[in-house]
Amino acid sequence: MTAEIAPAAPWARPAPYDASAASLAEHVAAIGEVMAGRSRLWLGAGDPPSSLPAGFEDTVLVVPTSGSTGTAKSVAHPLRTLLASQDATAAALGGHGLWLPLLPPTHIAGVQVIARAHRTAQVLGLDAAALPEQLPDLRGHFDAAALVRAAAPALEQAEAAGLPAFTSLVPTQLARIVTGASGDDARARALLRRFAGVLVGGAATPGDVLARARGARIAVRTTYGSSETAGGCVYDAAPLAGVHLLLADAHDGEGRLLVDSPTLATGYLGADGAGVQDGFAEVDGRRVLVTSDLARIAEDGSLTVLGRADDVIVTGGRKVLPQDVERAAEASLVLRGLVTGCAVVGVPDPEWGQRVEALVTLVAGAAPEEATALVRSALRIAELPSWSIPKRVHVVAELPLRGIGKIDRAAAAALARSRADEATTAVDVGDDTAARGTSAGDRRA
Repeated sequence: MTAEIAPAAPWARPAPYDASAASLAEHVAAIGEVMAGRSRLWLGAGDPPSSLPAGFEDTVLVVPTSGSTGTAKSVAHPLRTLLASQDATAAALGGHGLWLPLLPPTHIAGVQVIARAHRTAQVLGLDAAALPEQLPDLRGHFDAAALVRAAAPALEQAEAAGLPAFTSLVPTQLARIVTGASGDDARARALLRRFAGVLVGGAATPGDVLARARGARIAVRTTYGSSETAGGCVYDAAPLAGVHLLLADAHDGEGRLLVDSPTLATGYLGADGAGVQDGFAEVDGRRVLVTSDLARIAEDGSLTVLGRADDVIVTGGRKVLPQDVERAAEASLVLRGLVTGCAVVGVPDPEWGQRVEALVTLVAGAAPEEATALVRSALRIAELPSWSIPKRVHVVAELPLRGIGKIDRAAAAALARSRADEATTAVDVGDDTAARGTSAGDRRA
């Protein structure tokens, strides 16, 4: 069963999401009206336009991008792209099922979790969306105890109905559960094992987190996608049905990723209500999304995302991809159990053009003075070129994030610059030593 949007369907605009069960229920109802073709849902910035521009008349959902490289845009989707994504996801997961919503329903990932549950009802002829009867209250800190409270009744409901259970997490949520040592952490891992699929996306997932999850027999599925692709369009490095991946300006097998998919958005709605097609192009007769990601596509079609093209740091004429350094920090055995997060950015430098710097978060009780030197030492023995090693390492309480767990590169760079400005007594002392500045967490090579 599918539905087409009525020509004069109204815009639904739920009250701002506050993570309560009541607020989630309001969004569930609004998404259900969209899936039934009775309403449109506006989650973008500002107010919906009084009329839709040519080519956008069948828009049913407007969601914001994460804005990780600048101002968030309002992405417009018709019903057919949402349905294409939902059905392709079901095919990849082995069928439609019950979905436990643990992500904010304000971005595409959280919206689609709920929409998939409505799609389950449509396909299987259920009386109501395949969601927990008691929607989770996600106010406060998300931890294993919160997952246990939400997952236990949802799994019982799914098993009683004979449905597979699915959920979706961001890497930070998964990491807390698979690395925790409390009784609640163990119970949460046991519950996650009972899900037929646990999608994880929104940002790159550290390899050790995935290894721990799979070692615990949790059916983790990594996803790649965006607001423009109606959510994940690549699962476990493999494109979903109907999705084709291409590279532009390829060199040595790497290039900017282009996505051709039946799930592509119509475009963006500008502040003036005009339709905008920036970021989309036509290649060999195909309409494609021109992403900001550098990627490699293997002969079997599997995808490796290397990082965002806009994030590349040029230091002394050499290119550094921040994600390469961040992955090296995550993989370092020396830093395991010490560094909990890492963001690498470029800071303006009169000599080098840009200076590579890193922000790190540490486990509770770790000494910043020791950690900063240890981070640089650990990265020196990693398989990284010398110019990629951060000149300074700043210990911060938390990394700047936006969207659903993505690093806010602009805010991270601004924070690194402010820390560098504070370190007025720091001096260059060569590549293998460091002098401490006025900020305890600062080091300069």
